[in-house]
Amino acid sequence: QNQQHPLVSRAADNSAMLLASDGYVEPRDSDGYVRDKVHLQSLISDTGQPHVLSGSVLSSAWPAGTVRCPICMDFYPQIVQSGRLILSTLCGHVFCSQCLPFALQSASFCPTCRTDLTPGQYHPIYI
Repeated sequence: QNQQHPLVSRAADNSAMLLASDGYVEPRDSDGYVRDKVHLQSLISDTGQPHVLSGSVLSSAWPAGTVRCPICMDFYPQIVQSGRLILSTLCGHVFCSQCLPFALQSASFCPTCRTDLTPGQYHPIYI
């Protein structure tokens, strides 16, 4: 049977198998991963011991402004400059102090992962 259809394979009863496809392939950001991995490997010396990283290397490893409220899309500096706080939920997601309480007025779950969340289940974090 598989000789007639080379792309068909037998799958175990508990496995998943693609039965139909519209041809769309979701783009992946694997290039960034490979670049980062190569960069990290270059930081290991010939002896296999990691180099001591300076502050400038560490600060350039991650771009500034990586803390961002996923609701209003403001970055950390914009949030702090406007007098808002950074809030963290029990499920670990981060929002600004204006957006999360407002979102919880209409739904009692985390806007990111939809875990049940009440107003007492988040707290400010100070970075």
